[in-house]
Amino acid sequence: MVKYSLFCAFLLLMIINFCSCGLTKGKIYFKDQQVSVQQLDSVKDFAIQRIQKSDRLNITVASSEPSLTAFLNPFGNTNGSNNNGLSGFLVDLEGNIEFPLLGKIQVNGLTTKETENIIKSKLAFYYKDLFVSVGLVGKVYMINGNEGSTININNERLTILEAMSQNVSKSELNDKSDVWIIREDSGKRYFSRIDLTSKKIFESPYFFLRSNDFIYVRPIKYNWFVSPSSPVRLTFTLFVSIAGLLILLTKLLI
Repeated sequence: MVKYSLFCAFLLLMIINFCSCGLTKGKIYFKDQQVSVQQLDSVKDFAIQRIQKSDRLNITVASSEPSLTAFLNPFGNTNGSNNNGLSGFLVDLEGNIEFPLLGKIQVNGLTTKETENIIKSKLAFYYKDLFVSVGLVGKVYMINGNEGSTININNERLTILEAMSQNVSKSELNDKSDVWIIREDSGKRYFSRIDLTSKKIFESPYFFLRSNDFIYVRPIKYNWFVSPSSPVRLTFTLFVSIAGLLILLTKLLI
């Protein structure tokens, strides 16, 4: 009887460890994808970042006479590297930026290239041979299980896979088949669910992220038990270990 009890306790511990290490559902990226070559034209429109209200723009104006255009760069050359998001030209609630010398410029809904052309054409009245660069200082926000992080969009192109790889928390106990993305666009808030374990993610309009997207990766169904740091699992393991020790001591005493 004692040997049977010890065997059952040992078997139960093995099952717990197997469950924590062997659960793969919801963990593997695009598991149904085959080796192939895909055209990118079908998703190119999703990658275009358009300026929205409350965005910040990093605008640099350069010329052969830097001293004459220095006042057009009040924030200096940030290159999108400012992490607190306080530098750059703020797009107000009317979709305008306040630019030196030119005043208000409507940029809402434009691409950075379109904004560059507008600023350059307006400044051409005052200057010749100007170089104008406009960059979107974008961020996406991610909650991965119980942890959160902010990810910068430095090159105006960020995919959901790149965001997952840059995320601070990379827990294997998060369910990649049930990911929520919240996006604000044109005065509306969209709530969508995507499946990172399916190859269809490459065809999704949410494969390319946009500035201010909010991403929530849910923990797997039995995270409360299979997690190595789960209080329930630790308590149960401790209980089984103590029970096994008591059975062994009882056997020795008898």
